[in-house]
Amino acid sequence: MNNYKNKTILITGASSGIGEAFANTLDGLGAKLILTARSEDKLNKMAKKMNNAIVISGDLSDQKFPKELYKQVKKNNLNVDILINNAGFGFSGLFLDSSIENYKDMLNVNVYSLMELSHLFLKDMVERKSGGIINISSLASFQPIPYFSIYAATKSFVTSFTSSLYEEYRDKGIKVLGVCPGYTRTNFNIRAKMQEKSVPGYTMTSQAVVDEALKAYLRNDYLIVNGFINRFARFLISLLPSKLSLKLSKNVIKKGMDNKNW
Repeated sequence: MNNYKNKTILITGASSGIGEAFANTLDGLGAKLILTARSEDKLNKMAKKMNNAIVISGDLSDQKFPKELYKQVKKNNLNVDILINNAGFGFSGLFLDSSIENYKDMLNVNVYSLMELSHLFLKDMVERKSGGIINISSLASFQPIPYFSIYAATKSFVTSFTSSLYEEYRDKGIKVLGVCPGYTRTNFNIRAKMQEKSVPGYTMTSQAVVDEALKAYLRNDYLIVNGFINRFARFLISLLPSKLSLKLSKNVIKKGMDNKNW
């Protein structure tokens, strides 16, 4: 995978989980990294251990930050070869159990920032007739998920948006890839109040997700579902009547929740 050597790659949500695995792997492959996340201290510690990385910290739930991030990249005289929109979060529960402010933050991070960063950096890529975008979606993007209603909806947007971008720009020298992991060992499960032990056999490591994604990008794939079991689950769901798949997903998610009283 030495095709990443000397490429300038921007990674959002780079301080932990899949984003951190992308950063460490691409650093080992000789890429030049731009790391962004809320945790400036964590990013600085990471960057010090890397060969060529700069830090631009900020909060993508703030709608002003995507444009500010773009300005900071330009201020550093950098051209982004690959944008990895990895930042995202979700939480479980009944729809009315969380505030509208929390849902707005999720939409800003999972949807708005991804869309705006793609819009900003894609323009430059098209002008250069080279570049690419990797958007981290989810297995949850392929059907409605009770108790994860907003999160699943945001990831449905990401998968649909990414697939459309691929077709619109593949003849212009641009690669676009959507990555759809299932349960992954990250801090996401803690924030989402999911019990990792409830899904044996499905849970992947961040490194496994990243390794598959980087290979798929070089193949010019437009969408991958990580892991054989997850690919089989997606296929199985597609065969079921929608009401039955909804009921099954509800039962599976509810079983994995910390709160059993819904």
